[in-house]
Amino acid sequence: GKPWDPKRMLIQWNGSKWTGNDIPDFGNAAPGTPTGPFIMQPEGMGRLFAINKMAEGPFPEHYEPFETPLGTNPLHPNVVSNPVVRLYEQDALRMGKKEQFPYVGTTYRLTEHFHYWTKHALLNAILQPEQFVEIGESLANKLGIAQGDTVKVSSNRGYIKAKAVVTKRIRTLKANGKDIDTIGI
Repeated sequence: GKPWDPKRMLIQWNGSKWTGNDIPDFGNAAPGTPTGPFIMQPEGMGRLFAINKMAEGPFPEHYEPFETPLGTNPLHPNVVSNPVVRLYEQDALRMGKKEQFPYVGTTYRLTEHFHYWTKHALLNAILQPEQFVEIGESLANKLGIAQGDTVKVSSNRGYIKAKAVVTKRIRTLKANGKDIDTIGI
């Protein structure tokens, strides 16, 4: 509970509670006290059956995204996407259809990038000099894409061009009986 550098202390344990310039994202448990993995809940536990503590439930609700490649919601056949979302007409017109855009684009962080701090670090610029998209081997073979090819990834809202990184990490997924390919952006 003591900061390594007292001159740059953000939060510390004073013997009875956490104090400092920030509010911790966990309960007031003392350092070394076992806590549960759900740090945003005071008891540290998940709330699957805590009906009196949930706005919905007892299970978390799932809706497919508006541009789902499935076209249906396997958990709710009558409701695909969240029915209470306010979707403006202009935004709805910009949504893609699964027939035209059959692949899922997903974003994620890279180990070498720590938020925005390291994205312009010299070593990272040498290792990754330009944008890339990660494509699974099966999709790359199906589309005739080789490692290092420049590819165009598009949606109804625009497109990017980037180098292809063909990898075993991204695999074809099976959802609701359909094969779904993903592209990492």
